[in-house]
Amino acid sequence: MNRRTARRHAVALLALLTALLLAFTGPAAATQPASAAPTPAPQPASAAATVTVTFRTVPAVPGVRLVFGGQSLVTGADGTASYTGPRTAQRQSLRLLDTSVDTPDARYRFTRWAGQRDPEQTFRSRVDGLPLRADYTITAGFTVQYPVTVAFTDQHGAPLDPSLVSSVKVRGSDARITDLSVAGTTWLDGVVPVFRNSSLTPVPVDYTLRSLVYDGVQLADAGRQGFRPGPDRHLTFTGAFHDLTVTAHDALFGSATGDRATVTDPAGHVTTVSLGPDHTAVLAHLPRGRYTVEVKAPGGSTNPREIQLSQAVTADVTVVSLADVLVIAGAGLLLLGIPVVIRLRRRTRRTAAYPAAPGTHARRSAPAPRQPVPEEEPEQPEGAEKGSPTSRPGAATRC
Repeated sequence: MNRRTARRHAVALLALLTALLLAFTGPAAATQPASAAPTPAPQPASAAATVTVTFRTVPAVPGVRLVFGGQSLVTGADGTASYTGPRTAQRQSLRLLDTSVDTPDARYRFTRWAGQRDPEQTFRSRVDGLPLRADYTITAGFTVQYPVTVAFTDQHGAPLDPSLVSSVKVRGSDARITDLSVAGTTWLDGVVPVFRNSSLTPVPVDYTLRSLVYDGVQLADAGRQGFRPGPDRHLTFTGAFHDLTVTAHDALFGSATGDRATVTDPAGHVTTVSLGPDHTAVLAHLPRGRYTVEVKAPGGSTNPREIQLSQAVTADVTVVSLADVLVIAGAGLLLLGIPVVIRLRRRTRRTAAYPAAPGTHARRSAPAPRQPVPEEEPEQPEGAEKGSPTSRPGAATRC
């Protein structure tokens, strides 16, 4: 074997060893630098491509059905449901199948959404254009209504006849006025969802009695009787009633008088009652308010008197009787006659002091005679004699 042949065998052996080394270490080890960090293991494709959307009801309402992304959902006992699906750029639709849910103790009415992203769709039962790129929560707000029944008593707890109650109105803290059923059940808003700080909060509604019309008379003292609806709520409203005693007395002599009284209540109803032997009458259990009282007496008259019945009241009416009229008339004539008598007496005295001439009738006393005032003679010229024609004014002078 010559030198050239030995070199060929050495090159072939080196190539064989290199091939064996590459077969054991793999192509990655042959190409990757020694200082490079190891490549992390790839994540599962399913975990990186899913999105969860949570649906919540406020307050928590179980059993609410809805459809999202073609999938039917139902809220659980906590009032929530969720959807998990692949991430996509395609917009989704949400449809609320149950906009009202009724139970024996409450009624739930859909009011609005929060987190639906489009303000134009806040109060719709269907929301379109929802994304599926990241996890988020969308909330459905429900108004809760509770049953309310009413009864009526006076301030002492005695029941009132509901057939005489014509109107009952209450005002809520949301400023709405609601008519209550007198004999049946009224469902009142008890909890409403309020949008605060980008979320819905359940807020209770308080009420006050604004109007209670009993037999045409307003009994409610607005704002004083309040309540908050709740499950199985029975209300009792109270109206104030008082007694009215009517009596009358003579205007001048102060004695009791009158035989009947006419009472007009705040609704305009007129009641006539007879006065007893003591000239009084009692009208019991009248609703509070302003009354007008008038008493009739034989030959007498009264001016109507107004009474504010806010407690037990005695209305003492002044009657001007016929005797009072005669006394007042006599006193008036006396007051008018005294000046006339005085003038007549003065005229009589003047007539006696200055009697009239015989044969004449003097209508009034003649005044005392006045002394004549002497006239002054005109100044006469020198040389003229007293009594001459020139001494008289206006006399002609002869030549």
